[in-house]
Amino acid sequence: MQPWFCQAFGKLLIRALQNCLRRGSVSERIITVGPKDADVVGTDNRALQIAVDALAVQGGGTVRVLPGVYHMKNSLRLRSGVNVVGAGPDTLLRKCDGFRSPLFIDADYGQLKVTPFDVSGFQEGMGISVLDRRHGDGWYVTVTSISRIEGATLHVSDYLVMDYNAEDGGLVTNAFSVVSGIDVEDVRVEGLAVDGNKDTNDRLNGCRGGGIYLHRAKRCQVVNCVVRDFNGDGISFQMTQDILVEGCECTGCTGLGMHPGTGSARPIVRRNRIHHNGDIGLFLCWRVQDGLFEENEIYENGGAGISIGHKDSRNTFVRNVIRKNRRAGIHFRPENEKNAGHECRFAGNIIEDNGEAGILVDGAVHGLEFTENIVRSTLPAGQAVQKIGIYIGPQAQMISLLGNKVSGHPDGDIVEAPKAR
Repeated sequence: MQPWFCQAFGKLLIRALQNCLRRGSVSERIITVGPKDADVVGTDNRALQIAVDALAVQGGGTVRVLPGVYHMKNSLRLRSGVNVVGAGPDTLLRKCDGFRSPLFIDADYGQLKVTPFDVSGFQEGMGISVLDRRHGDGWYVTVTSISRIEGATLHVSDYLVMDYNAEDGGLVTNAFSVVSGIDVEDVRVEGLAVDGNKDTNDRLNGCRGGGIYLHRAKRCQVVNCVVRDFNGDGISFQMTQDILVEGCECTGCTGLGMHPGTGSARPIVRRNRIHHNGDIGLFLCWRVQDGLFEENEIYENGGAGISIGHKDSRNTFVRNVIRKNRRAGIHFRPENEKNAGHECRFAGNIIEDNGEAGILVDGAVHGLEFTENIVRSTLPAGQAVQKIGIYIGPQAQMISLLGNKVSGHPDGDIVEAPKAR
């Protein structure tokens, strides 16, 4: 089927759906998507996007995604006021197989096109990333969509954010978030399972994407979702306000399990399972502040259980279970006094059998409170990997330890380094 026909048909379908929805209130506006017996019959990102876009024009509503396997060649792009609700694990969004090609011509800042050596695996409407060795991580990567293909040139929907040089390993790859909400407000994503198909796909860094990804978003909720096997971070949200992530599972991702960051204010992360990811379980990036992290299970990740760093201040961690992570259970990263994450509170957590230490406080941080936590090594002394219970570094100040039970550590239950002069 020709792309122009798909686009025209999609627009006609959206108009038809809008006419059916005009009289309903927002709570009554529901569109179903599924392999059969649905308002929109289909099992790919285009079918999902048609439903989301139709409700967005009407001011909001709910897309109900019926059980099925949905093949994602681009992100499901969320729209403000439109909820997306699946049927739990039976509603599976699976990322397509990966494809990549080196750049044939340099791709320049502000362009709306790229020219790779090989376009055979790309399609109109597909999500892609553009990068090179100098600009292959963080905010330097461009994530966009192919609007059309002309010969060997991919025309894209977003301006390139950097210069990418062919001689510097310039690359186009179809790495993208499976669910993406950029500049959205008041969205609820619930009951979806995401399969990142990591074995065939290139990595997408967590600043620019994740299995489920929010950027410049406000008052959004991700509830009872599963993200597994994404080549990158499981759930990432950047530059956000008042995000709720509850009852989710992130497992088997190559990067971070969950990644709130870049000035995310007042997040609530509760009752999630974050396990068997390649790097840190819960990574607070830069300026995550006034958040609540409670009743999460964080275990057997490839880095620390929880990592806290640059200006990540006034966060509260209660009743979490943090165990068997490869590095420290809780790690305050090295930062100077001006940029450390101050005045965080920990109460009622269980921290056991992690690597290095249960709690590792590096950097010039102050005002931390640890109250009634259990920090323990349960293994025999010769097998213990959590060798120190609580380590307080030389630059840390005003650290409060009240009513904690710390036991079983061969190199010391509480170790406080001599204060720096």
